[in-house]
Amino acid sequence: MEIRTETLVKRKCSTCTKRSNSFFCYLPQNAFDQLGSVLIHHAYPQGSTLFLEGQKANGVYLLCSGRTKLLTNSEDGKALIVRIAEPGEVLGLAACVSGAPYEASAQVIESCEVNFIRREDLLTLFQNESSIAMNALRELSRNFHHAHSQVCSLGLSASAADKLARLLLEWCEANSDGSHSVRFKMGYTHEEIAEMIGSSRETVTRILKSFSNRGLISLARSEMHVPDSKKLALSIGTRSM
Repeated sequence: MEIRTETLVKRKCSTCTKRSNSFFCYLPQNAFDQLGSVLIHHAYPQGSTLFLEGQKANGVYLLCSGRTKLLTNSEDGKALIVRIAEPGEVLGLAACVSGAPYEASAQVIESCEVNFIRREDLLTLFQNESSIAMNALRELSRNFHHAHSQVCSLGLSASAADKLARLLLEWCEANSDGSHSVRFKMGYTHEEIAEMIGSSRETVTRILKSFSNRGLISLARSEMHVPDSKKLALSIGTRSM
């Protein structure tokens, strides 16, 4: 059974101060007005669920603030985090376009605000506004490339240490200013990281300690420091733990 705790918030995109570089935050004025006319704004607390894997897709969720994890479960109940959605992302888009059920569950890990668009309204927007349809296509393409990278990372990595190193390198790339020395906020628990690489919390804790002992990373409170991302990359494929 789906558990959803939400608060309806009356707010217009035109007055929003949190616009990101999302494909849907900046549109031609006419398209933006049409999009705004069908949005239903909600606020969700941490721990709530937006939708469940296998549930009929009744709409998409435009994430305005906060973070949400998309995860899928195996038959034995093991969870794998497909990705962590950040503000500006659109959740449930592929399922709504194809008419298939949601391919993953969306759980709120940081209190968030979302704009919901009913599937029938979304399809009407696609027919009437080519700019919205093209932006949806770009969003789907970006999600495909992310999924492809994740499959390659998991499939080509021989060990949990390699998978974790590749994940850290992705975060380095996202937070780099051009330097090989990268600092970023570590906003995930060891359990969540384990779910991202298909491992266990204990294994992640052990590998992070090993990386720290080898000087590949340092972690102070919630800040991760990778002194040399090239050195971390070169560690992939080695047996040293």
